[in-house]
Amino acid sequence: MTIKVPVQTFLSSQAGNLPSFRRSRLSAAIGFAGALFIAGMSGSVFAAQGVPCGPGGGVGVGAGNPGGETAAQNLSVPTIMIGGSAGGLVCGTPDAPSALVPPTGTPLSGYEAPGYFWVQKVHTWQAQCFNDVEAVAFGAWGDNLAGDAKLKVGSPIRVEIVLQNLTDYSATIPTLKGYDVIKLEPSKLDRESAYGHNAGTPTFTDFPVELGPASWLVHDAGITFSVLNTATGVYAVPPGTSPTAEINATGKVVYGYNLRVGVAGPYRIQFTSSPLVQFNGVDAGGQIDANNVYIDINVATGGKGGGKPTKAAN
Repeated sequence: MTIKVPVQTFLSSQAGNLPSFRRSRLSAAIGFAGALFIAGMSGSVFAAQGVPCGPGGGVGVGAGNPGGETAAQNLSVPTIMIGGSAGGLVCGTPDAPSALVPPTGTPLSGYEAPGYFWVQKVHTWQAQCFNDVEAVAFGAWGDNLAGDAKLKVGSPIRVEIVLQNLTDYSATIPTLKGYDVIKLEPSKLDRESAYGHNAGTPTFTDFPVELGPASWLVHDAGITFSVLNTATGVYAVPPGTSPTAEINATGKVVYGYNLRVGVAGPYRIQFTSSPLVQFNGVDAGGQIDANNVYIDINVATGGKGGGKPTKAAN
């Protein structure tokens, strides 16, 4: 499901204070971002261990881990890599983005969605991507943080954010190719469903989609985050902590962390980008400056709570 969200214009008022090497692209990004279409996010991820959105490390203040799945997911949405590629992906340059890698193997059927599909964790493919030296991004938080999920002490709280590209490459790179990955088993929980993209029938092929810069994502290798109990002043996760760059079930790069806290109360989750990536708005919470965004949550006492994203990224 694609949703339209407003883009805050914080950076437009700060453009004069930004490093000079960024201003030309920043000006383009501000004009480029009058309206941005972004997708939601999923708890299915690629990186560490355990089930998606599974429990974090130990129980207690600040306990948690970067949660993930044992099998790798395929990048399906074109992505700009800043400061290094996510998950060891091989990407190109702005002048020569990496080529689309079509899926290999034999498509599968028998899912709730009719037809044959190239399936995450079964087949291999890769959307186009490239490395660059700077980017402007819009932050989209996980549904559980921005919505009304009941967050509980001792239960896993999934922390996720996606960086949606706002840098205007339309004059030089009008489109890049990727794949439209969908949930194949709608009756199942997001973390239990298979995900894939159309393989056609009776002649198997693939159907890449052309996506403009507004649909690309940004990977910031230097991004960090923190979680502060604003009532006690104690950090559950200290500043400078690196989240895990993960590829979720729909093939998007997300930053994920499975958090557990041992004390109820208000918490502020803050993400800090590297100097090479600047924010121009978030879909919830607020923005402190060009490199810092946050969202405030409240964690209640006891019991089993939600904390997992409520919807998959589509």
